Amino acid sequence: MAIFAIAQTVYITKTGSKYHSDGCRYLSRSCIPINLSEAKFEGYDPCSVCDPPTYVYKRHVTHSKKRHEVYKRHHHKSVKKKF
Repeated sequence: MAIFAIAQTVYITKTGSKYHSDGCRYLSRSCIPINLSEAKFEGYDPCSVCDPPTYVYKRHVTHSKKRHEVYKRHHHKSVKKKF
């Protein structure tokens, strides 16, 4: 099973320190799209007016057993330990 973060777009301004939801009144002068995870990583805080998302949603993806076995054969080669 693999876990992938679902890209969620929020918006920042040229001079602000907050990130916003689409349509927030503070986006009237500048509106720069950015991923939520990137905005949080760069230190932006959520706007208290528009209440944008604060959680990065993740999706679990399952692979069929056959696909997983093929993946294991090609990507998980055994490593011999040297003593």
